[in-house]
Amino acid sequence: MSQHPIVIVGAGPVGLTAATILTQAGLPVIVVEKSNAPSREWRASTFHAGTLELLEPYGIVEELMSRGLLCEKVQYRDRKNGLYAEFDFNLLKNDTKYPFRLQCSQATYVQLLFEKLKKRANAELRFEAEIAGFTQNESGVTVSVKTPNGMEQLQTPYLLGADGARSVVRKTLGFAFDGYTFEERWLLVGTPNALDQYIPGLAYVNYISDPEQFLFMLRVPEAWRFLYPVPPEIPDEVALNMDNIQRTMREALHTTDHFPVVENTLYRIHQRVAENFYEGRAILLGDAAHLNSPMGGLGLNSGIHDAVDLSIRLIRIVNGADRKAELDKYSDARRRVAVEYVKSISEKNTQVVKETDPEHRIKLQREMAELANDPVRARQWLLRSAMIASIREQGIGDAP
Repeated sequence: MSQHPIVIVGAGPVGLTAATILTQAGLPVIVVEKSNAPSREWRASTFHAGTLELLEPYGIVEELMSRGLLCEKVQYRDRKNGLYAEFDFNLLKNDTKYPFRLQCSQATYVQLLFEKLKKRANAELRFEAEIAGFTQNESGVTVSVKTPNGMEQLQTPYLLGADGARSVVRKTLGFAFDGYTFEERWLLVGTPNALDQYIPGLAYVNYISDPEQFLFMLRVPEAWRFLYPVPPEIPDEVALNMDNIQRTMREALHTTDHFPVVENTLYRIHQRVAENFYEGRAILLGDAAHLNSPMGGLGLNSGIHDAVDLSIRLIRIVNGADRKAELDKYSDARRRVAVEYVKSISEKNTQVVKETDPEHRIKLQREMAELANDPVRARQWLLRSAMIASIREQGIGDAP
């Protein structure tokens, strides 16, 4: 392998996961990030059992768990009629040592990785450095990076595009990013107030059905969070108006109390998958390769899975494995997971909570209740939603 470091674009959870694994194996990396610090994005907040299993060899899990909350149950509720289905992760106690969801902001995970990487001599993190393009040939990639001091050229054996939904790496490769964008935007609101005081028995993760405005309600160490759709006809400033936010929270919790707000972010949701995840020595992972609805907490996790799988393969390639065979396997397997698991589960969760036809909504809720009450079927559902099934069926870093 060339002596040049592997270049990773993006200092978010996916890029820093890859950097952590590669440097632990002795490979040098340069992380290029256009912001002036690692990503402080709070948006994602769930770490699934499958993800914790994958991260265990890299000395991350124990500290991450100390910074998060263990969620042993996931609830499906109707806004008017209350709880109709509850899934208990204890059904997985014989399948994994992590029979729960770990509730922890992705910003906390990023900070944990950043702290580790700062101590590694073979990790270089360059902030306020934005990729402007790249060219490649059979032996390597030349990356153009815009910095405060002007343009710089980096030579690398591999370019990893973990640069998000607007990925410059993906656009430079010219890959189609097929799928769709939801008409409604989504509003994420956080409050330090304890929501289980208003809804007795509320779990740390809750999907709340309603034909007019469904909700996703969950807890992280810093706050309780609401996530709900905003119709396309409502302007951003109206959605973000604090009186309107307070009204939504009060109606959901059946109270007149005022709630302090510690975060409020409005954003668009997409379901998209790139046509390919690599070309030559330039490789996509995370949101640069696939986007999905947040209903299920799968986006962050599948991106981390990409990073683990790709890092294992790059280490294997450096040690003499066939590059094309390894990267073909990465692209094919991870793309299949994005379509068959991530997209399928997130769309199913969304359908259950937003159905407007009264009879069909009741039917979907009844089906979900029957599923949750059947231990055998519930376990299979949990294996998929915890992303254990996708790992075991598709493999991570499996030989091609």
